Amino acid sequence: MIVRVLKARVSAARVGAFNAVFRRQLALLRQQPGLLYVKLARRLQPDGGEEAVLFEEWQDAASLYAWVGPNLTEPRLVPGARELIDDIVVAHYEALAEDDEESFAILPQSRGAT
Repeated sequence: MIVRVLKARVSAARVGAFNAVFRRQLALLRQQPGLLYVKLARRLQPDGGEEAVLFEEWQDAASLYAWVGPNLTEPRLVPGARELIDDIVVAHYEALAEDDEESFAILPQSRGAT
């Protein structure tokens, strides 16, 4: 599984419009084959702006490429979204399976000298 994280900064004057436009983004994303999970979260800033984070979990790289295209570092946004964003960063992560025992192995506690 691939986790895609988009982190955007939005100025105070554009927060309302951004949130309205990004509801369309979520609706479109939810229709994509191979998308397992999507969540939009935000953190309000002291100046009235916000930092928004879009979490996407994709079944595999092929599904992600089918949605984004050949350049994974570019966000794929609905029309009108990019103009509302001051700054955006895209990152990808390999998801570690919860049932993978080696990923979450607990190391034995070391014993001190007695």
